[in-house]
Amino acid sequence: MKRAFLLTGHFAQQKRRASLHWVSYHLQQSGWHVTHVTVGYSWLSRVLGDARLRALEHRPKTGLVHHGPTLSALFEFAPVHPVNLRHPALSRLGQKAWPLFFRYWERMLRDRLGEADLVICESGPSLLLAPLLARHASQAKRIYRVNDDIRLLNAPQGLIDAEQEMLHRFTRISTASPVLAKRFVGHPNVTLDPMGIPRHLVDQPHHDPYKRRAGQKIAVCAGTTQFDDAAILHLAKARPNWDIHILGRLRATPPQQQNVTWHGEQNFERTLAHIAHADIGLAPYRDAPGLEYQITNSNRMLLYRHFGLPILGPDRLCTPECPSIIGYRAPNALGLCEDFPHRPEVIPDWSELAHQLAQNGVTDPPSEVSTDPATMPTSRVKTVPALASTA
Repeated sequence: MKRAFLLTGHFAQQKRRASLHWVSYHLQQSGWHVTHVTVGYSWLSRVLGDARLRALEHRPKTGLVHHGPTLSALFEFAPVHPVNLRHPALSRLGQKAWPLFFRYWERMLRDRLGEADLVICESGPSLLLAPLLARHASQAKRIYRVNDDIRLLNAPQGLIDAEQEMLHRFTRISTASPVLAKRFVGHPNVTLDPMGIPRHLVDQPHHDPYKRRAGQKIAVCAGTTQFDDAAILHLAKARPNWDIHILGRLRATPPQQQNVTWHGEQNFERTLAHIAHADIGLAPYRDAPGLEYQITNSNRMLLYRHFGLPILGPDRLCTPECPSIIGYRAPNALGLCEDFPHRPEVIPDWSELAHQLAQNGVTDPPSEVSTDPATMPTSRVKTVPALASTA
């Protein structure tokens, strides 16, 4: 049985399923054993009550836990972990302790990595372990999967700087975004591997969770990464006839607004039902340069596009390749959202991404491998003409 190690900030068992959860599922379905390694937590997380831990249904078990014959999960609180201390002097001081993070995880992983055939390291604190992977998993294909631009995730500057320094430790850089791919042109093997959706779940009927009133529009925000709550409050006041639902973990108690419902972290099935029966998809990301990568990398936006929802968000998200995205500053933007015909799009299944990451040698098709990202297509997602008029 081939063995894959996935290094990520997510937990193997959690409500919200991130992309590597789906990759893990399909690798297991293909006969792989997966070890899900959760890094980026420390004793400080336990003492101060990390908001990411509070979003879990159960307190995570430390050590190696077997969830079945094809899935194991490893989680530990390291002595320290990379964190933005919001002050240059404090951040430099904190960075001096990062070798403790590395040595701790080397002790946890060095004996296990020798049996790995594939190691996928997701963008985030785990990239600091790249030398460890190169040293103890030299026989494995080592992929840095860039799902996020860490510069936009409040990452410490030391981690941002380390991203470029660590690239040569990986045999491949993989991302769904041409925008992000351009940052890694110095690596000899940069591939565009599109994100996906779980087609076996999204194509099933879903119970309508909403209580509708005449003349009301249902708007859903299915995630709170890089969340701009001010944009939501502005929207709620501008459109009192919109029933707005926010699903996802928040760091602080959200402000109250009569037509906004804050649901907190939800499991995937409940999230899917809220998207399937909504009229409008919301993408209230904090507006910052580089945000454009979310067009191809955001799980919620891909689901909005699958169901054909108009998507309201910052103007920099707008692109001719995705006409369903409507910028805040577009003329009559809110009216456009209300009148926009639903146009479902064909989105790849997650099994395709799992297959692409598990391939040996060159990725198929060769035309999308290790080429200048400027020449790569923005997305392989295509509109279904026959569904363009679907309400």
